[in-house]
Amino acid sequence: MFIRNSKARYSDSPDCRVLDLTKVGIPDVPVLSFIRYTRRQAPVDPHCHKGCFEIGLCLRGYFVLENNHNQHTIMAGDMFINTPDAAHRMLDYPKGTVLYFMMLRTENSKGRFLRFTRAESEEIRARLYQLPVHLNSTAELLKHNFRELFRSYDMFQKRYRTICMTTSCMSLVTDLLKASRPHPEPSHGDRIKAIISRMQQSPAEPYNIDILAHQAALSPSHFINQFKSLTGLPPHHFLLMCRIEEAKKRLRETRLPVTQIAHDLGFCSSQHFGSHFKRATGLSPLAWRKR
Repeated sequence: MFIRNSKARYSDSPDCRVLDLTKVGIPDVPVLSFIRYTRRQAPVDPHCHKGCFEIGLCLRGYFVLENNHNQHTIMAGDMFINTPDAAHRMLDYPKGTVLYFMMLRTENSKGRFLRFTRAESEEIRARLYQLPVHLNSTAELLKHNFRELFRSYDMFQKRYRTICMTTSCMSLVTDLLKASRPHPEPSHGDRIKAIISRMQQSPAEPYNIDILAHQAALSPSHFINQFKSLTGLPPHHFLLMCRIEEAKKRLRETRLPVTQIAHDLGFCSSQHFGSHFKRATGLSPLAWRKR
């Protein structure tokens, strides 16, 4: 296996922000990154980041991470961490995948990093080494911290920017350790309920049965059966119902054209949308809006 020490390629575009925080007074974070993959990427070579932990969060989509010959499917909302000497690479990152990640240098001549004391730095470094590669705990705190880092970078200047970003980096590290504490394993029913809630809140998003079944830790056939036992409908029909309810809201509260509403909610055409809407309500979308 070819293993090399990876070096960052810095850039700052809407879909690829790779920033060097050394330049803003935070030498312990040589890389802070936000990447949106606009096309499927080829697998990269195995590599490591000497002296740095790589801490990441998958915001959307999924990718396959290989770490020391073990493969991990990182889904939206999952966190991952690569230790300094772990050979790793991304095997598959499809179009639409969105990631946050940072490199955290925890070893220097002073034996400390960020603004932690020497004793705190040693404790945190030891705990980071104990973390699993793949963490599927709640990632809302880390998402907030990553957003605050980019917001501070863009909005503030000089010392105040350094103070704000250092604070966010310290919060991100401590929140990562909090989120990685053992939690009771959710049941299949809990996972399916979370999927149902996500469909209700975000019906316009695309949903793939195989991916949903994976998130519920079930085979596709078992997932469909359990989903139906909870909702009374198969996943596809339940999602269609959620989209019709969202369409009613948009017809009632906005002046958006029917064609745009149909497109935004994932229908292949306004005619396709209209036929499903009328079957559910007894009225066409325009007649429903006028009423």
